[in-house]
Amino acid sequence: MARKTVISKVLDVEAQDGVIEFPQNRTLYADQFTDEAPTTDEDREGFKAKSMKDVFEHYQPSKEGIALENEEGGAVYEDYEFKSIKDFDDDALIAQSELMSATQGKIDAYNSVIRQLEKNKSLRNAMKDAGSKAALKDSLKALLAELEEAE
Repeated sequence: MARKTVISKVLDVEAQDGVIEFPQNRTLYADQFTDEAPTTDEDREGFKAKSMKDVFEHYQPSKEGIALENEEGGAVYEDYEFKSIKDFDDDALIAQSELMSATQGKIDAYNSVIRQLEKNKSLRNAMKDAGSKAALKDSLKALLAELEEAE
């Protein structure tokens, strides 16, 4: 039997009037997605939207100065804008961030190397032998130095 999520808003002593059922196939975001407080009576009393697009166009949620930590441990501050629900997905957040985009690129490169190590039997065998591993390491260092000179 399916469970139901219930959201309650206590209106007064008798809370039964403030209970609504929330469908399981829905996601509820409840947070402050702007740095500014409501400035108009319409904002304070509630905006009557007909669609999510209307909500995003009206409020234009954004967060400024989000602190992220770089590889060296320093703080990097970035701003985010949300134009739709999809902007909260990991991929959309990464696309808005220079730091996370660069980090994701490195992660993808490392994962590619790992996949190659898993698939390439000769390379796996070379990694088992200490002498072969050292020779491979020296070859990769030489290749890296050559690539850096080419820039």
